Amino acid sequence: MILIKNAKVSWAGSWRRVNILINDEGKIVKLFRSSKANRYLISKVDKIYNAEENLALPGIVDMHVHFREPGYEYKEDFTSGSKAALAGGVTVVADMPNNKPRINSLDAFINKLNAIKNKSYVDFMLYVEISKDVTKLSEFLKHKDFLPAGVKVYMYEREEEQAFLNDVLPKEFVYVIHAEDSELISEDFDCNSYSSFESSRPRTAELRAIKKALEVARKGIRVHITHVSTLEGLLEIDKAKREGLKVTSDVTLHHLFFTKKHGEVLKSILKCFPPLREELDRRALISALKKDLIDCIITDHAPHAPFEKDKDLCRAPAGIASIEYFYPLLFKLFKIANFDDFNILVKAVTEKPARILSIPDRGKIRTGFYADIVIFDKKIRWRALREDAFSKAKLMPWENMRFRGKVVSVFLRGKLVYENESFIERNGMFWNRYL
Repeated sequence: MILIKNAKVSWAGSWRRVNILINDEGKIVKLFRSSKANRYLISKVDKIYNAEENLALPGIVDMHVHFREPGYEYKEDFTSGSKAALAGGVTVVADMPNNKPRINSLDAFINKLNAIKNKSYVDFMLYVEISKDVTKLSEFLKHKDFLPAGVKVYMYEREEEQAFLNDVLPKEFVYVIHAEDSELISEDFDCNSYSSFESSRPRTAELRAIKKALEVARKGIRVHITHVSTLEGLLEIDKAKREGLKVTSDVTLHHLFFTKKHGEVLKSILKCFPPLREELDRRALISALKKDLIDCIITDHAPHAPFEKDKDLCRAPAGIASIEYFYPLLFKLFKIANFDDFNILVKAVTEKPARILSIPDRGKIRTGFYADIVIFDKKIRWRALREDAFSKAKLMPWENMRFRGKVVSVFLRGKLVYENESFIERNGMFWNRYL
């Protein structure tokens, strides 16, 4: 057994120093404060890790990443992406299907899994993309060893939107919706103006797509609206929740930190779909997190090679890489946005995404849960530098940002896998969701 001692854990509404006992199956068997009362259990411990009164946080479940493999390994691969994930305190990722080839069938899904299964430093789930033949989704229900995390729908792709809206969908899946209506999107904008780019994918495109997705939710389908960017979108989702619809939502780190004014400075480095919006929208997203109106925070980690992001707004691909800085960014947001309790943000990246992805034994530091534990030193001061990044994406908006608080160690299912910027063991595995 493993003992993590002198760790500060959120317990009964406050941060308390506790000891965490982990069995050989990687699950937490006991949390206790006094070592004197548990001498028999401690006598069976063969490894001790001293957390030195640093925070012990649940491993992050990032339900929206793009590790690019297969097809775009020059941007990122599962090894580099999962290393970056560990450095940010992430222990489980759900990887998106816009690969080459697109992952929109059982065969493509299995081929991807076989290609990456021995490369990851974190546990992972995989999405499947909706195709115009939605009967392909039923094949997954016949092969339950290969269940996807969910079904991704890019509503700005006309065929995908039509398949999602017009066909009878299997109700066993959660449908993760990129909500932008293709009819309102234009490719005609000023290549040197972020405001012009933002106007080409207007806020009305998000709102209309959300309304369409919610009509599908009214049929009893589980719908998750990803990377919400506007106040109007938030209000529409909140209204649907109050109606009792099966709808959840998330917001990205970059929409919580930046606006289109920052985009005018950083240009293509901040190009993303949907675009960054107004300061009013950013504040509304933060307020929604405080009021529990948004379920999760994601990275939408979308890495690109530096030579791609170093182009103008017309030619550069959309996407921002963030996963390496996940917990430090959350701690920074906690401070600058005046959250009452850091645990509000912690739950939005651990417990809540685990629930949406139907993995009930991850996302908490509690007895019976897997010991996905991040040791976070909130006193360390440091600066993000591209030469230190584990991701292949070196042009990121976080460059030169100063942080207070850093991930020092990570346990994955009870094994110490990362410590002081060194990767100790690669034992990430495909994590099948429960029906």
